Amino acid sequence: MEKRTIKEIMSPAYHVNSDVTVDKAMNYMLSKETGAILIKNEQGKYIGIFTRTDLIKLLEKELNPSTLTISSVMSSPIQSLDQTESQDEARAKMIKNNIRHYAVTDAENIIGMISNNDLNI
Repeated sequence: MEKRTIKEIMSPAYHVNSDVTVDKAMNYMLSKETGAILIKNEQGKYIGIFTRTDLIKLLEKELNPSTLTISSVMSSPIQSLDQTESQDEARAKMIKNNIRHYAVTDAENIIGMISNNDLNI
């Protein structure tokens, strides 16, 4: 049986603009039922990622999510995997690098997201 690529199981890539507050980004994540969102700048370029783990760290520090912009707490650069990689390759990279969310790319464009949940990690 042929191994499935990550393109076959990826989720949509949701994003917010870099100037939105963390609480608005968090509400957007909840509405999309996703564990990560990408951040775009004013020119429409992807500049970072914000995950559930980032949110937990922020709340542990007792920072106010309604006063912080998402760009001030996002992770950058965005880590990505090519759409042609197998699930096994993606799983191995997630475990090795301790990264739970990767952008999925076709050449240089982000076309989706893959998470540890998608790969049953």
